[in-house]
Amino acid sequence: MKMISGIQIALKNAIDMIAPPATPLQDFTYHWKQLMNFYVNHLTNCKVPIHTTSIPRHLDRLLEILLEEERKDKNDEPGPCLEYLLQHKLLDLLATLACAETPPGMRMVCLCFLRKLLGRSKYPLLHNTSIYGSVQRLISLCNGNPPSPMEVEEVQFLLTLCYLVCTYPHVTNMINDTFTVQRHNIAQRGSSERMEIEKVTYIPAKRRNNFNPLFEPLDTQAITLINPNLFSIENDRRRSVGSNRSSVKADTTHGASGRSDESVSSREAENASQSSSPATQKLICESVTDATVSTVESQDCEVSQKGEDTCLMNEIDIHLQNLRDLRLDEFNGDYEDICCTENDQSILNSKTPQKSKCLLLDALLSYINTADNTVRIRACEGIMALASLKDSSFAQMIINSDLTSLIPSRLENLFNAIPAHVNPNEIDGVEVTWGLDSPVLMKEKKFSGCRQVAAFFMWFDYCNQLIREAHPDVAEALAKSIRVNFFENVVTPALADHHVVLITALVTKCLKELTCTALCTEMGYWLVGRDRGPEIPNVWTSPVLHRLIDNCFTDSEDLTLETLKLFEEMIEKRNEHILHCLVLVYLGTRGYYDNTAADSAITSWSDEEDEREREKKGLLDLCDEQSHSRTLAPSNIHRILNCFRTLIPRYLQTDTDVNNDQRYMANLERQYSTVLTDCSLMAWPLEAVTVDDSASSDSRPEADHCSVGFYMGPFMTMLFEKVCNIPRQKFEINLQLTVVISRLALLPHPYLHEFLLNPLLPLAPGTRNLFTCLEKVVKQLVNEVPKTPDHKQMLKETRERLLEDCSHEGEKENILFESVIVTEEFCKELAAIVYVKFHRYI
Repeated sequence: MKMISGIQIALKNAIDMIAPPATPLQDFTYHWKQLMNFYVNHLTNCKVPIHTTSIPRHLDRLLEILLEEERKDKNDEPGPCLEYLLQHKLLDLLATLACAETPPGMRMVCLCFLRKLLGRSKYPLLHNTSIYGSVQRLISLCNGNPPSPMEVEEVQFLLTLCYLVCTYPHVTNMINDTFTVQRHNIAQRGSSERMEIEKVTYIPAKRRNNFNPLFEPLDTQAITLINPNLFSIENDRRRSVGSNRSSVKADTTHGASGRSDESVSSREAENASQSSSPATQKLICESVTDATVSTVESQDCEVSQKGEDTCLMNEIDIHLQNLRDLRLDEFNGDYEDICCTENDQSILNSKTPQKSKCLLLDALLSYINTADNTVRIRACEGIMALASLKDSSFAQMIINSDLTSLIPSRLENLFNAIPAHVNPNEIDGVEVTWGLDSPVLMKEKKFSGCRQVAAFFMWFDYCNQLIREAHPDVAEALAKSIRVNFFENVVTPALADHHVVLITALVTKCLKELTCTALCTEMGYWLVGRDRGPEIPNVWTSPVLHRLIDNCFTDSEDLTLETLKLFEEMIEKRNEHILHCLVLVYLGTRGYYDNTAADSAITSWSDEEDEREREKKGLLDLCDEQSHSRTLAPSNIHRILNCFRTLIPRYLQTDTDVNNDQRYMANLERQYSTVLTDCSLMAWPLEAVTVDDSASSDSRPEADHCSVGFYMGPFMTMLFEKVCNIPRQKFEINLQLTVVISRLALLPHPYLHEFLLNPLLPLAPGTRNLFTCLEKVVKQLVNEVPKTPDHKQMLKETRERLLEDCSHEGEKENILFESVIVTEEFCKELAAIVYVKFHRYI
C-alpha cells in the first residue's frame, strides 16, 4: 500500500509539472465562461428550463470559489476573484439575465446567488458601485403584486439586504431610488470602465481540440448580450416602439452596416450603468428598442409584423441570433434591452417611483397582503428592521412612504373580515402573536370565526411590536395613522351599529394587548379625547367616551357588561392621560369637600400638627422608603374600616366572621405593589389639599353667590348611578361594576382616595360619594329583602351558589338576593383596600 501511495504522489507531481493546477482565478473565469457558453449554444432558443442547464452548478461553483478565497485570505483584503467580479461588473450581466428570465428560472437562481454572496461575505460589498446598481435592479423585480411563484426567494433576498443595512447603516442610500443617490465624477469614468469591461468572459470563436479554453489569453474575442449600436441613435430615443414595429423588415445577411464600430459616448454609458430606478429603466427600455430597430433595419432583415404584447420578447431573440459576431469593445456593461421583456415591463410600470424613494421598503410592503404566511412574516421582519434604524433622515423617508397607510389599511381589512356571529365571550381567550405561521388555538378553544379573529389580532400584535421597535419618529407617525385611519374612521362608527357588543369586545382585547407607549397614547386620545380640561355637564367633547357611557345605559345587558370591561382595561393601562380625563381632572379642585364644616365635623385630621402637615404639598414617593401621608394613612383608620364593615346590617350578612375581609389582603397587596410601580412616574401629590382661592373671591365677590355645584364628570356619574341601581341589575354586571371601582380605588391618588374610600369626609351640599351611594343601596335591600319569606335561608343558598360553586337544583336566579351578596363582598374589599394603603404610608 505504501508503494502504491508513493507512486500516486509521484504521478501527481509529474502531472503538476507538466500541467500545473489551475489557480482560483483561472477556475473562476473558467466557470464564468462555461456559464456564458450556454447563450452561445442557445442563440435561437433560450427558453429551456434552467434546471436542465448547467447554469446553477456553475454559479454555485463561482460562489464556492469566492467564499473559499475569503476564508484563506488573512489580510482582510479582497482576493483576485472578488476583484475580478467587481472590476468587470459581472453582476450587471446576471441582473440583466434575471430581468429577462433567460432562461426561465434565471431570476430565482440569480437572487439566490447574490443573496448568499452578500450575506456570507465578510466584506461590506453593498456599497460598491459594481454591486448596488445590480442590487437595485433586482429589488425592483421583487414585487408581491401580483403574487409570483418565486415569492419565497424574493423575500429572502430582500430580508438579507435589510440585515445588511442594519449591520452597515451607512449604506441606506444604496437601497433607495437612484434619483436620491448622488453620482460622483460621471464625466471621468466612461473610458476607463469600458477598458475594464472589455476583459470580461472570453470564449473563442472557433473551438480547438488541442487547446484548453481555461487558459485562453485575456485579449481574444468575447461575447455580449448587447447591441453595439444600442445608444448610438440619440435623436431616436423617444420614438414609440409600437409605431416602428409595423415597418420593420429583416434579412438574414450580416453586412458591415449591421456591425458598426461606432463608439458609445461615455456619458450615455454612464447613465445607462447607473440608471436602475423603475422610471429610468422604462426610459432605457424605450431607447433600447428604438436602437435595435435601427440596427435591424440597417441589416435589411425580414421579420413578420408583431403585436404590442410580443414585440419586446422578439427583440431578445434578435439579439440572441446576432451574438455570434458581437465584439466586446462595444460592450458597455448594461443590459437594459434584455431587461425590458413583456413581463418585466409590467413589473417596472407597476414600480413607479414612490414618494418614499426607498426601493427596498416599497418591495417589502408589496408582500404584506400575500396569502403565504411565511412570506408575509419575512417581509414584516424586514420592514421592522428598516423601521428600527436610528438614522433620522431615513426615518423621515419611511414616514413619507406608504407604510403609514398600508399598515392600518390591512388592519381595517382584517377587522372587516371578522364574522358578525362571533361570540364576544370568546374574544378574550384568543392568544396569538404575529410571528406564528398560523393561528395557534387549542382544539377546545376553537369557535366559529376564530381564524379571522386570530388573523386580526396577529396583525394588531405586529403593529404593536413594530411601533415599539421603530425609530421614535416612525413610531409616532405609525401610531397616529392607526388612530386616525382605523380607530377613528372605522371603529368609531361601529360603536353605534347593531354589532356593537362584538366591536366593544374587540376594542377591549386590543387595549389589553397593547405594550408600546406611542400606540397606547394614541388609543387613549381616541377613547377620551385630547382635551385635558373638565367637561361641562351635558356637553359632549369626547364622542367615543360619551358613546361608551351611553352604551352602559342601554337595555342590552351584554353591551353594558362589555363596556364595563373596556373601562376596566382603560384603568388597568395606567395611562396618565386616560386617568386624568376620566376622573382626576374633576377631583383636582377638591370641590367635593365641604370647607365650611365645623372643626369638630372634620374627622379626617386629628390635631393641629396634622393640619399643618396636611398643608404641605409633596410628590408621591414610591421608592422603598415611603413618605408619610395623612390622606392615604389617616389617624382615624379604624373608624373608616368600621364604616365599611358594618354597612350591611347583621341580619343581612351571610358571612359572620368578624375579620372576613382578610381573605382579600394578600391579593390586594400584590396588586397595589404593581399599581405603585406603574404610577411611579406620574408625580401625583401626596396629600389632598384644598386650593385657597380667597384672592380670586375678593376680586370677584359675586362668585361666592354664583358658585356651580361639584361635577364629578360623566364617567364617575355613570358609575355611581350604576351603584345605586345594584338591587335591579344582574349579578354579572354588578360584579364587573365593583371590579371597575376597585381598580380606581387602588390608585395612589390622594383626591381619588378620599373621595372613594373616606366615609367620614365632609361633603359639599348636593354631593354624593361612593359611601353615600352604598348607603342608598343598603336601604333598598333592608326594605325589600325581609319581605321574602325564609329570606335568611335563601341568602345562604345564594351565597353558596355564587361564591362557593355549590349547585342547588331548581333554584332560580334572584337579582335581589344576589345584590345583597355583591354589596356585602364589595364592602369587604373596600375595607381591605383602605387597610393595605394605610400600611404602605404609615
